Amino acid sequence: MIAAMLVVPACGSDTASEAPASPVVASALYSVPDNTDYNYRWSADPGIDLLSPEVTVIRAYMESYYLTVRALTPAAGYPGFSEAVDERLLTDYGNPDQLEKRHFVGTQYQHLLWMTPTEHGWFATVCSGDYSVMREAPDGQFFNVGSTNITAETVEITAPDSSPISQSSEGPERAPVADVFGDWKVVDHVYSARNQAAFLECRNRMPDEASHRPAKWNLPHDTPYPTLAPYPGWPRYDEN
Repeated sequence: MIAAMLVVPACGSDTASEAPASPVVASALYSVPDNTDYNYRWSADPGIDLLSPEVTVIRAYMESYYLTVRALTPAAGYPGFSEAVDERLLTDYGNPDQLEKRHFVGTQYQHLLWMTPTEHGWFATVCSGDYSVMREAPDGQFFNVGSTNITAETVEITAPDSSPISQSSEGPERAPVADVFGDWKVVDHVYSARNQAAFLECRNRMPDEASHRPAKWNLPHDTPYPTLAPYPGWPRYDEN
């Protein structure tokens, strides 16, 4: 697979809107870790609003989850991540001394396949395509993190007791500066969905056909796959 084969997802606009947001709590200290220079691009099945409060929480959790795993620290999660996530879901992040060997570029594709209401919140099935995320080695070569296989994951969240505050959740930024979790809680995350039909559905939800994805993971390349703009991205706090 070569970089020219990658295409922009069909859903939504090619560039993120710069609509103003109304975050409640902002953290001027948060920034995406230096070793994670890749972006997320989201799409969704018809009827799923990427900007709804519940999907905003799913987006923030999934993006934070992969950032914490690749940066080897829970501090890499977005503002409010540690408070919103059940502590049993926080992983063993490994040895921080290995960070010098872990620099990531490219684009990660996420697709909201199903959103199912529960008694206390929502149950989401998410397709994760990391085939165009690249790990940069010390010798300057790039190795793809994923392959043709697309992961189907499930996330369960519980809603606040009161109606969530409406705020914009799209924009040109890579990450939110505000706490977009609020009083929502992430109570379960299964990396490999128990519903095997989800894997079959996820295979066809990526912007690149299977034949245009690497057949094996960790293949060497001289140049990385492109890092596309985040979509729908996150708002600029200073525009509120």
